[in-house]
Amino acid sequence: MNNNKLVPRKIREDDWDTLKKWWDYWPGTGAPPKDLLPENGTGGIIVEDKGQPVVAGFIYKTNSKSAMIEGVISNPNYRGKQKRDKALETLIAYLHEAIKLMGYKNIFAMTDNKKIINLGIRLGWYLDAKPNYVLTKIL
Repeated sequence: MNNNKLVPRKIREDDWDTLKKWWDYWPGTGAPPKDLLPENGTGGIIVEDKGQPVVAGFIYKTNSKSAMIEGVISNPNYRGKQKRDKALETLIAYLHEAIKLMGYKNIFAMTDNKKIINLGIRLGWYLDAKPNYVLTKIL
C-alpha cells in the first residue's frame, strides 16, 4: 500500500469510537445511534491519509434504483484545507463508484454543508435550490 496518498476503505466496527468522537466534536451534530446507520455503522467508506482516518460517509440502500449518501463526517484534527478538500472529494468519488457498482441508477444526498454542495455541483450533480426540510419520527 502506498502511504503517501489518500486510501479509501470500508468502515469497520472498530471505527465506531473514532466516528463518534468526530460527530460529538462538530457543533450542531452528535453521533446518531448505530442502528440508524447502514449496516449498524459499517455501511460506508472511510478515507485515510497515511493510516490516519480523515473523512467518512455512509450509503443508504433502497429497494428502488436510488441510493443515498448521508452521514458525511470529518476528523476535526486533520489539518490543511486543500488536503481536507481532496479527502472529501476522494470519499464522494468512492461512494459514487460503490453505489454505481451496486447497480443503482441515481444518487441523492441531503446537506446544508456548502463544501459538499459545491463539490456536488462541480461533479455534475443537480442542485434543487428550493429549501427542503427533514422530518423524523422515532417509533
